[in-house]
Amino acid sequence: MTSKILIVDDEPDILELVQTRLEMSGYETVTAENGEEALKSFFSDRPDLALLDLEMPGMDGFELCERIRQMSDVPIIFLTAIGSETHRVKGLHVGADDYIVKPFSKNELLARVEANLRRASMPSIQRDEQVYVDRVLTIDHRAHLVTVRGNEGSLSPLEYRLLTALLKHPGQVLSHTQLLNLAWEPNSAETSTDSVRLYISYIRGKIEEDPKHPRLVETVRELGVYFQRN
Repeated sequence: MTSKILIVDDEPDILELVQTRLEMSGYETVTAENGEEALKSFFSDRPDLALLDLEMPGMDGFELCERIRQMSDVPIIFLTAIGSETHRVKGLHVGADDYIVKPFSKNELLARVEANLRRASMPSIQRDEQVYVDRVLTIDHRAHLVTVRGNEGSLSPLEYRLLTALLKHPGQVLSHTQLLNLAWEPNSAETSTDSVRLYISYIRGKIEEDPKHPRLVETVRELGVYFQRN
C-alpha cells in the first residue's frame, strides 16, 4: 500500500519541491501551509508520516508536533533551516523522530522518509514486551540475549542494564545522573557520572559500526545521552 505523507511548510516553493520529490518516488502526499490547516488535514487524511517546517506564523512546528503526538505516534520529521543543537534537542523532546536541515538533497530526504516509515512498520517491542527488535539490535529480555547485526553480542550485566534503560526512552535525552540511577544497582556505592560515560563508551564499542562516530547511542553536549531508533 502507498504511504501517505503530510507536508507542512509556509513557503509554497519548498512545499511544491518536497511534494514533487515524494510523489515522483511513489508516495501520496497531503500539503498544508500552517499548523491549523495541518491539524485538520491530519484528522481527515490520516497520513503515515508528517514532515513539519519549524518556523511558521501562528502555530509553529514544535507546537504542531506536540498536538500530533497527543493523538498519534506516526513518524514526525522536522524539515527546517534551523540546525542548532538546542532546536534539535527540543524537537526530540516534543516528540519528533528525525530532523532534516535545509538545504537538503533529494536522496537524503527519501532516505530519511523511508527509514522512518520502515521503523514505524516494525514492532520495536512485542506485545509481551520481552523482545526488542530493530534493524541493528534484537534483545530477548527473557534470556538477556543481545544480537547485533545478526551476531550474538557480549554485553556485561551492567552494560545490558544501561542499554535497556536507553531503549525504554527512545529519542529522549537522559542525563548521566538519570542513567546512573536507572542502570546501577540500588545498593551500589557508585556516585560518579564518569562511570556512565565509561560504560557508554563500552556499549558503543560493541554495537556501533564506528564507535568514534556513533549513530545509535548519541551524546548531546552538556545534556546527556539518547538512543536513536533504527
